[in-house]
Parts: sequence; C-alpha cells; structure tokens
Amino acid sequence: MARLGTSALMAAALTLAMVPAATAQANCTAEPAPAADLSGCDLSRVNLSGKDLHGINLSAARLENADLRGAVLTGANLRGTNLKWANLQKADVRDADLTGAQLFHTILDEADISGSVLRRANMFGAKVNFTKAVGADLTSAYLKDVNMEGADMSGASLTDAYMLRAVMLDGKFTGARIIGSDLTGASADGAVFTDADLTGTRLSGASAIGADFSRARLKGADFSNAVLRDAKFDGATDGPRAGTAP
Repeated sequence: MARLGTSALMAAALTLAMVPAATAQANCTAEPAPAADLSGCDLSRVNLSGKDLHGINLSAARLENADLRGAVLTGANLRGTNLKWANLQKADVRDADLTGAQLFHTILDEADISGSVLRRANMFGAKVNFTKAVGADLTSAYLKDVNMEGADMSGASLTDAYMLRAVMLDGKFTGARIIGSDLTGASADGAVFTDADLTGTRLSGASAIGADFSRARLKGADFSNAVLRDAKFDGATDGPRAGTAP
C-alpha cells in the first residue's frame, strides 16, 4: 500500500508539472506610467504628450495616431508596437527596443532615438527630420520614402535597409554601417558619409551633390546614373572619382 501511495503521489506531481503556469496579463485600464505593463493594449489616439514613460512595456500594443510629442520613452519595450501615424516629435526614445515596430508615416522629427533597436521596423514614409539616432540599429528596416533631412545617424547600422527614394539631405552618417542597402533614387545632397561603410550598397540614380564620402568604404557600391557633382571621395576605397557626374 505504501508503494502504491508513493506512485500515486509521483503521478499527481507529474500531472501538476505538466500544467502550464498562468500567464500574467497586462491591465489595459491602468494609467500609463514608468515601467508599467501595457503590452498588447489598444491605446489608439491616446494623448500621452510630455508624459514620463521610461521603461514602459508597450510591446505589441496599438498606438495608432497616438500623441507622444515630447514623451520620455527611454528604455521602453516597443517590440512589434503599432505606431502608425503616431506623433513622437521631440520624444526621448533612447535605448528603446522597437524591433519589428510599425512606424508607417510616424512622425519622429527632432526626436532622440540614439542607441535604440529598430531592426526590421516598418518605417515607410516616416518623418525622421533632424532626429538624433547616434548608434541606433536599423538593420533590415523598411525605409522607403522616409524623410530624414538633417538627421544624425553617426555610428548607426542601416545594413540591409531598404531606402528607396529616401530623403537624406544634409544628414550625418559618419561611421555608419550601410552595408548591402538599397538607396536607389535617394536624395543625399550635402550628406556626410565620412568613414562610413557602404560596401555593396546601391545608390543608382541617387543625388549626392556636395556629399562627403571621405575615407568611406565603397567596395561594390553601385553609383550608376548617380549625380555626384562636387562630392568628395578623399581617401575613400573603391569609389568613383571626386566630383564626377553621369
């Protein structure tokens, strides 16, 4: 009987071990606050302008048309978050995780996204004018028709990014990794690419009048039909001659 009792106890313990633990769910009625968990919640059109939301978890949340102007989102979890048409002008989004986020026509003008991860983010038509994105990771991001005039992307990764017709006028890409990306038809007049790595990147049909490619790595880069008048290539490797034009 003792042996039977032990077997029964062991079977019961095994059954309990196989039951999945309950998963904590976000309280979507809670007030958005620092380090709050609002993952998966629908916050469309919410007004959070100027709010301190550092460390908040908004992963997979829906914030379409949300007003986040001047909000503090440092270290926030925004993985897979829907931020279509949201306004994050002058927001502080440093060191946040926006992997796979939907930033379709999102406004990020004058925001600071330095150190943030935006891998595979959809940024079609987004406005990133005069934004600070030093060291940001935009690997494989979708940046078609993005506006990033005057943006500072020094040391950022734009490897394998799709940047068809991107507006990069007077942008700063010093030391950036733009390897194997597609910048076909981009407008990069006056942009600075010093010490950047553009290995295998396509710039066909792009306009880079007065751009600075000094010391850039350009092996395999495609400048066919690009307008390069007054561009600088001092010390660049494998690039076209300075000042050349089609």
